[in-house]
Amino acid sequence: MPSGRGPRPRKTVLVLGGGGMRGFCHIGVVRAIERLGLTVDEVVGTSMGAVMGGLFASGRDSRRMEVDAAEISLKEYFRLNLLKFLVRGYRHASVYKGRTFHRLLQKWLPQRTFAELARPFFCNALSLTTGTTRFFGMPGADHVPVADAVYSSACLPSIFEPIPMDGDHLVDGGMTETLGLRIARARQADLVIAVDLSHRDMHTAVPYRASLPHILFQTYEVMGQALNEHNLHRYVDDRTVLIKPKVSHLGLLDMPDVNEIVRLGEREALEVLTTHPLTRYLCDPAAVAEEDRAVQRPRDHVQLDVDMNKCIHCGVCAATCVTQGYAAVPLGDVVRKLHNYECTRDLACERNCPTGAIRLGNL
Repeated sequence: MPSGRGPRPRKTVLVLGGGGMRGFCHIGVVRAIERLGLTVDEVVGTSMGAVMGGLFASGRDSRRMEVDAAEISLKEYFRLNLLKFLVRGYRHASVYKGRTFHRLLQKWLPQRTFAELARPFFCNALSLTTGTTRFFGMPGADHVPVADAVYSSACLPSIFEPIPMDGDHLVDGGMTETLGLRIARARQADLVIAVDLSHRDMHTAVPYRASLPHILFQTYEVMGQALNEHNLHRYVDDRTVLIKPKVSHLGLLDMPDVNEIVRLGEREALEVLTTHPLTRYLCDPAAVAEEDRAVQRPRDHVQLDVDMNKCIHCGVCAATCVTQGYAAVPLGDVVRKLHNYECTRDLACERNCPTGAIRLGNL
């Protein structure tokens, strides 16, 4: 057990990823950070991560964030645009009405500029007219109302209607980058605490439903996982602590038990932050000692298992893994490190294995 706390990094950036209603677990991550006495200097959010990140950056603590989150009702804020569909058909912009959700964000985040927030905050959205990413909160893009920027970052295309902004129309930033690690890199963070909600149980199939929302959400989720694979491979480094709450059992717009998913995020964050070498010695020693009673082994330990009866030595695993978990040898590609401590946990090797021979453990 550490006898004291180490010097805190000059700049710690909290990065909250997108994931629909799964994003409520970000509140639990914030609660864990509060319990452990860690300091967050800047916040980056995408989609629902932008909603939760904006609340945190506005000065709310986790308790107030949880109270606010309880105001969201799927029945109220995700109403189908049936009348407009009947009148305009496919020419209408969205499946659901976004105005009510936008008004809620304006109530929560009344700040007219990003400078009015309690701590620096950044979020990303995608321009439909230019195809470029807009990074709100960065110099030159910090003058817009915070609620408008957060709504744009969370505006799933065809689900909510985009709002006009500076002559442009923007949609969910997660369409190109579900976890804003690039912004954290640009902000020259000394420590990045990143919360990735793209975890998925690769061995449990999602039942197909013949409905437009289901097909859209499943497509968004799979696309997001593929994009996030490349994002993690490029930006996760020795300054990054990656937290991946187990949220795959929740759909993007399945209304969860808010209290339960907050506890899920808090539990995962406590285990990771008190065992990871970048954060363990920054935590309150008493909190670390308390967590040591529950954590059985380091959470940065990932087990690589390959069923050699299924393996066809195609080389996809070695070509995919960026942390050298697999190696090419004359007889085919094999596991190089059974205990791959550098794994980015993006499940790329398991997801891309054509025969399903790979299984990752201790995720």
